[in-house]
Amino acid sequence: MFDIRRRECNEIRNLKGWRLIYGRRKVGKTYLAKKCLNFDEYYLISRTLSIIHENNELSLNEGVDKILWSLKEGKIVILDEFQRLPEKYLDLLSTVYPKGTLILLASSLGVINKVIGSNSPFLGQVVPYKMGIIRYSDALASVKDPYKALLFRDPWIIEHANDWEDIKKNSLSFYYITKGLIGEIFQEEDRKLTQIYEAILLEVAEGMWNSSMISAKLQSRMDINPSKASSYLDTLFKMGLIKKIKIYKGGKGNEWYYDLDSPIMSVTFYAEAKYKVSEGAKSEVDLTYPISKEIQFSIGEMLAEYYNAELAYTPQGDIDVVLLKKGKPFIAYEVKNRFTQNEAKRAIERIKDLGIPRAGLVGILEEPLKSEDSIGPDRLIEIAKEIEKIKYE
Repeated sequence: MFDIRRRECNEIRNLKGWRLIYGRRKVGKTYLAKKCLNFDEYYLISRTLSIIHENNELSLNEGVDKILWSLKEGKIVILDEFQRLPEKYLDLLSTVYPKGTLILLASSLGVINKVIGSNSPFLGQVVPYKMGIIRYSDALASVKDPYKALLFRDPWIIEHANDWEDIKKNSLSFYYITKGLIGEIFQEEDRKLTQIYEAILLEVAEGMWNSSMISAKLQSRMDINPSKASSYLDTLFKMGLIKKIKIYKGGKGNEWYYDLDSPIMSVTFYAEAKYKVSEGAKSEVDLTYPISKEIQFSIGEMLAEYYNAELAYTPQGDIDVVLLKKGKPFIAYEVKNRFTQNEAKRAIERIKDLGIPRAGLVGILEEPLKSEDSIGPDRLIEIAKEIEKIKYE
């Protein structure tokens, strides 16, 4: 069992006063809050709108009264699943500010309007903090294995799988888990996981990376107006289910590469899109493509963080990692498990042909042929540790 050291621990500890820690379900908000923060009392708002405290079930009125009393006494109180609290109680809670410390946890990105919206009684009282999945550099610094670090970016998977082989052998079960998790996310956002949203997630998982591709697929399969695809993608992005990576084409204008935000979600939805595992596909499937794609972008995110740069990708020449500063590329990398001499030479040439001044190779499992910017498995871990040291100073 791995206990990954996360920088969010320091970040949420260093926040002062009342705060909101929010993000989609199963990213570790409750675990980190309980582990990293000194607190006196913990309350959970249930789906049935009761409040759970110390194994006791209280009505909303009883629970909120108890929280108000504790805050007036100067206590530090965690209120979990805050997004479920009816709005009429917000005014009550705000009346005791700044007494005590109220720490709100919420499994909804839309909850931010409850806190910083122009009509919110919490405006100016509560500082919001968004939490996502584990950063790749944090996972790699703790796990010290590039592929396990990729898998464990979603903290919930740590208790259910040791490596990607477990996912391959039981892809159906993990697909159902991730689909159920997405359904819960939609529920918390007061939306429904409709056939259209699910179709988009499956298309993205299978490699449809831009809005034009996705629009064409939806139109052919579901007779969906292609002009609406962008709005669906934007909704999924705001819900934390999809991420956008800039496409670098050497010119002006923005175009985005869409990918699922979670590696385990991306891989299991690929298994469904490609092999229809829910319809009785063979027990073990080939997941090489989605795992390779996800580790490429995760390593790219870590290198962008290391260089204080912006991550981009270029379809022209299929350059895996392009790092930008002020919109201009200064270095690019090809990422592979291992390189032959010819593969290394061709990769460097492709990068140089695009006019990018520095070209590097990242060997995930084996040291690549020596070049000025080559990175092998040991150096990847060193970079993760260097980032960790800076973030924990």
